[in-house]
Amino acid sequence: MSRMTKIGPGRIAIDLERFIAHRRHRWQELETLLERIAEGGDRQLGRTVILDLVRLYRLACSDLNQARSCTANPELLGRLNQLVGRAYRIVYREAGVRRGPGWMATIKRFLVHDVPLTFSSERRWVVTAAVMMLLGALVGFAAVVANPANGTLLIPEQFFSESPAERVEKIEAKEERIDSMQDAAQFSSQLYTHNIQVSFLAFSLGALTVVGGWLILFYNGVILGAVAAMYLRDGVGTFFLAWVGPHGALELPAIVFAGAAGLRMGQALLLPGNDGRAAAVRGAFTVVWRMLLTGALVLVAAGLIEGSFSQFSSKTVPYAVKISVAVLLFTGLCLWLFRPRRVSLA
Repeated sequence: MSRMTKIGPGRIAIDLERFIAHRRHRWQELETLLERIAEGGDRQLGRTVILDLVRLYRLACSDLNQARSCTANPELLGRLNQLVGRAYRIVYREAGVRRGPGWMATIKRFLVHDVPLTFSSERRWVVTAAVMMLLGALVGFAAVVANPANGTLLIPEQFFSESPAERVEKIEAKEERIDSMQDAAQFSSQLYTHNIQVSFLAFSLGALTVVGGWLILFYNGVILGAVAAMYLRDGVGTFFLAWVGPHGALELPAIVFAGAAGLRMGQALLLPGNDGRAAAVRGAFTVVWRMLLTGALVLVAAGLIEGSFSQFSSKTVPYAVKISVAVLLFTGLCLWLFRPRRVSLA
């Protein structure tokens, strides 16, 4: 565990071990209280217990925010995240914040609280996966710019059957491929298979080998960069952005999330640290399944968009509108998952 780091608006150097030593007692106090509540039931909590719970919950939230700004230690952040989550459910229920059926509150909490907190604490794995895909895209793009013949070597045959200019001409000349909700739903279901396969490979290879996860992300980036360069060289780069952008703004991050989850699990399996492999896997399990479930939800949204909105030509939806939608979708996704936020009762 690192000794020195910086924290807070004044960037004051602190001793992380001292920080843990000074806060550990109140984390243990909160854990003990939560165990008491779990054993005795939480529907008839007395006023004193509720006040203690709220006080310790607020302190744990503050500690979590402070810890996230000064360390990326997965064990510390995982413990605090779990502790805050357990207390959150009881505090909000007792405070009368929860509305409607229990499953609605659970879904809301997962999307609004658990998922953003997980991605913020595991940001480094997402960045690592994204960098590998971007590096691949740069290599693929540069290879085709240097020699267009490389396009036929790098791009799988099913993705490259004719020149980009010819393909665009056919699409713009014909009637729209999607003219009903039934067509859109059917086409979307066909698209899920490939995306799920790539995501599964990115996760499983990352979890089992780590290096394999890097390679599959890099390879998919190469294909993306090569295709983009082919369209750009043929003078239809704007079409490419408008055609791929709306669903790609969600689809590519979803694959990155799967790869990041695989890398996180791979570290636990292959580099477990002093606590042992079993403890490392238990510590990684919650964040990994949250990342995978989030990626799956984003893939579903991407498939629906790819099967409908992305298929419209400029006759129906101008390129500028489609590109703007892509920017908004990607920006919204990043704000949801990575926007800095503080944990509190308010």
